[in-house]
Amino acid sequence: MAVTNASFIDKYKLTLTDFNATELTAYINRYETITLIELLGKELYDLYVAGLTGGDPIYEFLRDPFNVQLDSGQILNSRGVDDIILGVVYFYWSRDIETQRTSNGSVQKKGENSEVASQFKANVQSRWNEAIKTYQDIQCYILDNSDVYPTFEGYAKEIMPMF
Repeated sequence: MAVTNASFIDKYKLTLTDFNATELTAYINRYETITLIELLGKELYDLYVAGLTGGDPIYEFLRDPFNVQLDSGQILNSRGVDDIILGVVYFYWSRDIETQRTSNGSVQKKGENSEVASQFKANVQSRWNEAIKTYQDIQCYILDNSDVYPTFEGYAKEIMPMF
């Protein structure tokens, strides 16, 4: 898979230092596999990984961005699997980085001349929602093409309501 620390630019820009870059790599390693197994189900995930290695176009299609209109008229706009991973990792990283674990328990960082923005104000929720919209569109495409992807057993995820 292609998401690395260097992928977190533009919309997904994160402030990385020598101290936290290794931690972000650990987040990528953790959430990439978990998210893809939830997206596809374990059996289809294994086929997906093998298919990408072998250059199989049915799996490359799922990986890459696509825009498709189904016979029902529904339009699916996938930004690609990497965008899902970026959004999910961005969400968990941003959520977790706000607090720091110490010997006294979890504490919230506080700047001398600033306050930490809420998750809503920091657009963490919108990054999650955009990633999950692509996640849902890929799953919808798979369901519409169940003859091509008969082993699909993915887990549905929901968009978070905006408060």
